[in-house]
Amino acid sequence: DCNPPTNSWKQWYQRRVRGNCVGAGIFISPRGVYEQTGSGGAGLLVWALAGTIATLCTYAYAELGCMMPESGGEFVYIKRAFGELPAFLFSFCYAFLIRPAGITVVSITLAEYSISLVWKGEPLSPMMIKAVATSFVLLVAVVCCLSSKALIKFCNVTSFIKLILVGFLLVCGLAIVIKGEGRLDNFRSDTAFIGSSPNPVSYGLAFYFCMFSFQSWNSLNYMTEELKTPNRTLPYGGIMGLMAVATSYILANISYLMILDFAEIVESTTIGMDCGRISFGKVGEVIMCIGLCVSCLGCLAGVMLCISRNIQSTAEQGVFPGWMAYVNPTVNTPIAGILVFVVFVLAYLAVDVNILIQCLGTVEWLFYALTFAAFIYLRHKEPDTHRPIKVPVFIAIILFFTTSTFVVLPLFSASSRTTGIIGLCALPFGAVFYYAQHFYKRWIDEPKEGFQKNLFEFHNHKRINTSESSDDDRYQGKTEMVYR
Repeated sequence: DCNPPTNSWKQWYQRRVRGNCVGAGIFISPRGVYEQTGSGGAGLLVWALAGTIATLCTYAYAELGCMMPESGGEFVYIKRAFGELPAFLFSFCYAFLIRPAGITVVSITLAEYSISLVWKGEPLSPMMIKAVATSFVLLVAVVCCLSSKALIKFCNVTSFIKLILVGFLLVCGLAIVIKGEGRLDNFRSDTAFIGSSPNPVSYGLAFYFCMFSFQSWNSLNYMTEELKTPNRTLPYGGIMGLMAVATSYILANISYLMILDFAEIVESTTIGMDCGRISFGKVGEVIMCIGLCVSCLGCLAGVMLCISRNIQSTAEQGVFPGWMAYVNPTVNTPIAGILVFVVFVLAYLAVDVNILIQCLGTVEWLFYALTFAAFIYLRHKEPDTHRPIKVPVFIAIILFFTTSTFVVLPLFSASSRTTGIIGLCALPFGAVFYYAQHFYKRWIDEPKEGFQKNLFEFHNHKRINTSESSDDDRYQGKTEMVYR
């Protein structure tokens, strides 16, 4: 459904960007951000800078999307600039690492909040939490296989619930201010930055957690072909929608710092419930918990729908193996894509949440840097290509060096070097997969198809010759009979 009313296209696409971005990330990332920065003031500045960078990235992507109005996002831009292999590596990492790992984090959050709603005893073991997360993933996968339309309607509803949930969080912070119980120490100039980390690597890791919350800021570039007016939608709908998301995230973090002590933010695993309980008691806790569970379910369902279709379409283009393009003819759902996505999500459930965010963050920032390198390269290589929107090239250069810094910076820290290297190991695996698939097509699949084609032509030729000879025999028999 990508055809909004013509009189409200800006508002429609702004809602779409807000609905895609706002999710469980704002309730997951704060703990990691403040743990890395070491103080409330530094963490708040990181959130503001992350919002600014995401908005500038959206602005630069608007030029690429209008210049190449094809659905596919980074795959299209990287392929045009650098060829097939880098574009394949992006599709491989996006479908099998970045998105599955992100949904794994969301499913664990969903399990933690749902357990907190019904279980008030001793904290459950991590194994039990992951078992509950597994059950939610399988449930959504079954529903997705049976009826995609039902999940689409559910996702549309949850998009509004996400925004209402963030709004309720802001009301919680306002209620604390009205009561006169706000934690003003987190905002005083002499105390807000006490304990800030002197290590620049920590701020790079903090950006990973922030940008996890801003995932899907580039969602409009994945559906450019379906946009009626991409020249207006990408710059206005995308940028204005993301500015609204960034503003709401900063206000949400102000609420966190106003309601909770810094130590409570770092130690809390259910920060949304804690804010609801402190502000409005049991009622606030239940509202936050139910709202966040619905939000996580909507995020899980939406990403599963999108990525399964992405795997299907990529397989149909010959990028992934052909069996991944299988669609159930009865209900028209990409069964193979769903199963592949679920297998990777369940595999990543065995990994710690912080490690997952750091691994996918390293790879994600790498492809962002590669995309901005493609921006600069295409501006130099194709200067005369029509660009309905022309972004100053210095913005792309700044974004390229910024994203490259976020890739390299964690590799200088002993605590994050291992996770960064593990994330980058997806690239050689993807390259092996790419060349193995090409080897199979070149030396096995194509000769097999050629052999089958030749065999079919041979049998067809033989059948025609046999039919002609039988006709000659019948004609000769009739001639002999007439002669007699």
